[in-house]
Amino acid sequence: MSSAPFAAPWLIAVPSCPSTSSWALERIEALAHGACVWTERQTAGRGQNGSAWHSPPGVLTASFVLELPATVVPAQLALCTGLAVAHAVEDLAPRARIMLKWPNDCVLDGRKLSGVLCERPMGARSYPARTPVVVGIGLNLDPQWDQQPAALPLAAALAPASIAEVQSPPEPVTMLGALRRYLLEATGLLAVGGWAQLLPHLRARDWLAGRRLELQSAERRLSGLSEGLDENGCLLLRTADQQLHAISSGSVLASAPATSADATGRRGLPGTG
Repeated sequence: MSSAPFAAPWLIAVPSCPSTSSWALERIEALAHGACVWTERQTAGRGQNGSAWHSPPGVLTASFVLELPATVVPAQLALCTGLAVAHAVEDLAPRARIMLKWPNDCVLDGRKLSGVLCERPMGARSYPARTPVVVGIGLNLDPQWDQQPAALPLAAALAPASIAEVQSPPEPVTMLGALRRYLLEATGLLAVGGWAQLLPHLRARDWLAGRRLELQSAERRLSGLSEGLDENGCLLLRTADQQLHAISSGSVLASAPATSADATGRRGLPGTG
């Protein structure tokens, strides 16, 4: 196990690895609550639903180990991680305003800045009512896209964004410290039943609220108008038949601003019904 050359006992720097989350999951028994695995060269990162997350230079890739109650809902954890990312970025880049794109992305000026992937290891140690979780974060500080032009860490529906567009990006270790501080704060509140306190902050940053969406959920594809987050953090989608669906997990395939047609009952994206 490599140790980072910094005065931060929680930080583990790995020169190169396929995935910081995979690295942490393989060594979960040896990692303490709050540990962070970071690499400057991730070669086979993973995103939501098994998608690839490529990381050219300038993309911060790190995974945090948390010990949380088994009752913590993964979707809520992903949203709270996004909130932590938003606060950390805004602390270090005050001109940025970060919004959250359900279920696990952060958005800057309508483009993707960061993604989150939360995973529970199988067969790992557990303490009374607590189990380890690995929270992977990919954050665009100042990506060198020209070195990997065909491999962007993005959902197909969003173009990339980076902190460098707003101001000079912080040093990675400085960013990691801010991410860890807010992540421990948000998930600590979540762990003691504080979801209701976090929900208003999540709703205030809900980038999809009021937008027309097409999404894939389980075995079905739906399109309609997003009506925000419900009390459990599910996405509320009203389809053309006026049915309101609470979506607990899924992928947003496309989104667009609402139009005047939505107010007259014609829901959905062009070409989706």
